[in-house]
Amino acid sequence: MKKIIIIGGKGTPVVIAEQIQNAIDKFQMDLEILGFAFDDESFGKEINGYPILEKTYNVYEKYKDHKDVYFIFSLYRSDVIKERIALRNSYGIPLDRYINFIHPLATVAQSAKLGYGNIILANVVINPNVILGNFNTFNSNALVGHDTIMGNSNFLAGHSIIGSNLKIGNGNFFGLNSSSKNFVEIKDYNIIGMAANVVKDVESNQILIGNPAKPLK
Repeated sequence: MKKIIIIGGKGTPVVIAEQIQNAIDKFQMDLEILGFAFDDESFGKEINGYPILEKTYNVYEKYKDHKDVYFIFSLYRSDVIKERIALRNSYGIPLDRYINFIHPLATVAQSAKLGYGNIILANVVINPNVILGNFNTFNSNALVGHDTIMGNSNFLAGHSIIGSNLKIGNGNFFGLNSSSKNFVEIKDYNIIGMAANVVKDVESNQILIGNPAKPLK
């Protein structure tokens, strides 16, 4: 049995915890949630019934010799993606101690390739020949079209649609109901706004809104 500690404790980390619990209870996945690693002491000792085990920067040191314990990093926020990636890297947790969680109600093509630490929640669809890096988060009902290549630390909110044959870099945030056209390249650290429709290539470090999506000035 793999035991899981979620780094984070508000918003998406709680969603992930309860989807893992659903996978355990309804689909008998051989997992156990130990609790959260979180730094905000105002939350007390637990979140949604799961204990706060340790501060984020101490949790690996405490559990590194427990080889059955794996980690999920979920401290992303659209406006500070770079800082949160740097924070995650500062923990020194080896890649192979980050678990890929795929909810049983998600569809991941057998030809798709995944790195480490990817979170794929219920009703997500990852189509054939998709290549994912590490630490990407796919909220419920997101879809990634075939032959798309995605880097690391991208976050897709619910109902985000990524077309086929895209090339996506690192640290991008895709808002609720956003969509991205086939054969588009989206580079690094962009925010794609809610319901935005990306129809052409996107350079790095931009905020895009509207249909068609344009940089926010």
